[in-house]
Amino acid sequence: MNGSESNLLVKVELVDYFDNNGKLLGHCTREESEEKNLITPNAIIFVFNSGGKVWLQKRSMTKKHFPGTWDVSACGAIEHGENPAAAAAREQKEEMGFNCKLHLAERFLNSFPDETNTLTRTRLSYLYVGISDELPRNNHEVDEFALFEAEQIYEEAVKQPEKFVPSMAKELGIALKKYESLKA
Repeated sequence: MNGSESNLLVKVELVDYFDNNGKLLGHCTREESEEKNLITPNAIIFVFNSGGKVWLQKRSMTKKHFPGTWDVSACGAIEHGENPAAAAAREQKEEMGFNCKLHLAERFLNSFPDETNTLTRTRLSYLYVGISDELPRNNHEVDEFALFEAEQIYEEAVKQPEKFVPSMAKELGIALKKYESLKA
């Protein structure tokens, strides 16, 4: 294979898919899972600083889903056969540029409307919380990072949900409970 042929290789991302009870049914490409609206797993990460503020990212305007909205600190699909904790660490490194110790807060079915409000998507979400004073670094997936008072963002997500990815209030509520338990 010459250099120009190797540039044509595209990584095909495989994801597992589940039933409504969280039972593994099989795996397929990420594109196929979206077309068929399958339940796939994802890792959600909230990173708080030592002062109790939470990092949120503003999604890049080039993102396929919910561009320009405020999102969790990091988030992404768990690849076929990948351990959820390893996926969370990978996504945090890719999107924030660093890793810290992450603690599983909850595993749950997370349903939310798509950007057209005509379809409900469901993910088997693994939500993690970390505490770090390291500063995240912008990248191609993120337009900016900002620190927020978590309770203020929770209230704003309830009052003005269009500024945030769907289910932000639900996810942040779970993260806040875990953060409080870690502080104790």
